[in-house]
Amino acid sequence: MEPIYLAIIAFCSSLFTACAGLGGGILLLAMMLQIFPPSVVIPLHGITQFFSNASRALILRGFIVREYVVPFTIGSLLGVVTFIPLIALVDQVIGSLILGFFILVATWRPSYLRLRSVHATISGAITGGLGLILGAIGPLAMSAHPKENWVKEQIVANHAAVMACQHGLKVVAFTAIGVNLIEYSHELIGLVLGAATGTFVGTKILKRISDNRFRMLLNVVLTILAVRMIYENLQTLALGQ
Repeated sequence: MEPIYLAIIAFCSSLFTACAGLGGGILLLAMMLQIFPPSVVIPLHGITQFFSNASRALILRGFIVREYVVPFTIGSLLGVVTFIPLIALVDQVIGSLILGFFILVATWRPSYLRLRSVHATISGAITGGLGLILGAIGPLAMSAHPKENWVKEQIVANHAAVMACQHGLKVVAFTAIGVNLIEYSHELIGLVLGAATGTFVGTKILKRISDNRFRMLLNVVLTILAVRMIYENLQTLALGQ
């Protein structure tokens, strides 16, 4: 029954992401942690998210702005390479706390940051590098996209394309270090099929949502994720003291 349960939660998370733009990945991660140890969850989640985002980008491929996605992805790769030496130097709790406030400001007062006005290569490098050492790549990247210039399908399609590349790199990394997931093949099949089906259904629902309602939903989801990040890290700091 476990593969069926995983397929259901993958379906729900992908459905939510296709409708709201993001948020399903964190939901899926939280649910998977109730079943698997973190060492297994990370690669399984990465592969699932790769297929989820790749299928979403494929379905909405006509809305992908290649002039944005290509330089953003290149910048992300450069950012990852540049920030690798900083991984051990950054406090994860403080960094994530700052990131939570950053996402709130980027969502409701984007003019304060001007990150969306810089070239996609630069914003890709900044978000890719920070995402490597602080996590929460999805909300961070979404906050940098020039969403005010896109319709809802473009927002979902371009974010999916960028995230597919990010998670694709994870899959390559896990393979390179010899992570063996063959024993979880049935669970992985359930996750991938559930994610792909959720994406298909979600994109159908997306067409029925108005642009204004979608933008409000996206901002609400980003806010919830940011507040959750701030709360959890403040709680960690309090307990640490």
